[in-house]
Amino acid sequence: MPEPQTTPRLRSLDGLRGLAALVVVVHHAVLTIPALATPYFAPYEATTEGSPAWWLSYTPLHLLWAGGEAVVVFFVLSGLVLGLKARSPRFDWGGYFPERLARLYLPVVAAVAFGVAVASAFPRTGNGSLGPWIAQRPTGPSLTGVIHDLTLVFGPSRLISPLWSLQWEVIFSMLLPLYMVAAVALRRTPLLLAGLCIAASSVGYYAGDGWLTYLPMFGVGVALSDLVTTTPRTSRRARWGWTVAAVGGLLLISSRWSLAPAVAPSAGATALTGALVVLGAAVLVAAAVHARPLVRMLELRPVVWLGGISFSLYLIHEPIVIATAELLGPGRGPLVLPIALAVAIPASAAFYRLVERPSHRLAKRVGVWFRTESARQGDPVRRSDELVESSHRGA
Repeated sequence: MPEPQTTPRLRSLDGLRGLAALVVVVHHAVLTIPALATPYFAPYEATTEGSPAWWLSYTPLHLLWAGGEAVVVFFVLSGLVLGLKARSPRFDWGGYFPERLARLYLPVVAAVAFGVAVASAFPRTGNGSLGPWIAQRPTGPSLTGVIHDLTLVFGPSRLISPLWSLQWEVIFSMLLPLYMVAAVALRRTPLLLAGLCIAASSVGYYAGDGWLTYLPMFGVGVALSDLVTTTPRTSRRARWGWTVAAVGGLLLISSRWSLAPAVAPSAGATALTGALVVLGAAVLVAAAVHARPLVRMLELRPVVWLGGISFSLYLIHEPIVIATAELLGPGRGPLVLPIALAVAIPASAAFYRLVERPSHRLAKRVGVWFRTESARQGDPVRRSDELVESSHRGA
């Protein structure tokens, strides 16, 4: 999921987050085109080589709609941002937990209400002629589904499918102290921590276990927080090196699709390509801080603006995409993307202004209140944070 805005010194990460959120929107819009949804749901089935669907599915062009891979980037980004935050001398565990929960859940509550309203105003038919993705969406809200969406940790319904990633975001946020303990224990070898996390995620892909697949991705970001500096290297060799790394990261992220026609389907292939995707996401996130050409692009004003509303865009775009596809009907899938974007982006800007930004302000107040209370009472969690920070400073 897109993480709300970070420090001004890392504005390029906001831009990366915005582009990743845009890719998720494109991903869902493209899935309303049956010719492209079919290879997505059955990636090892034959698609006519050289056809438009083949080029968009099995080459690096898939990056334009690689929604699942974009979520991996979100997870690594979230680990990096919270890892950097937890290392700050001003960080306070007592205020962190309530602030973090409020920061995540308040916009989610509003997004669920929005999704229910859109699904009720534009009833879903589950029309199979719109492709397998639409056919698998719930035809309408249910009380059980809404409860699951509002709690997240028990697994959300598919009424607003992007909420699946928020489940892991919440769990990671609550487990952040354990991640920081691991980061402190391996503070002299952060690459080892990153490697162990990538290996664990690969095992999760192999076993089909969500906990083991997704939670280590955040750990990769936490490890990066000990490697990534906010001061870019300016030597010519460093600039070229990070630019090449950025390209390599993108190729790794798309490797699952590029390798699909040549690799027999197996749990081992899934584990291998999963590890490559996580590695590519880590390289891309680091390059987004250090690769000057990439940084300049990501810090363009429209891109940073998109990053600012990325969480809102991520939360509310899918009901708009599905309503657009249902209204247009079969055979008009290519029109879904431009129309959905024309509606979703301004709607997300309004959602950010009316919901997300006030939620952030309220979350900060909640955090300040709890931080003051924990400091007054000498909360032991606060003292453990100071120990973590002092250990890091001594590294």
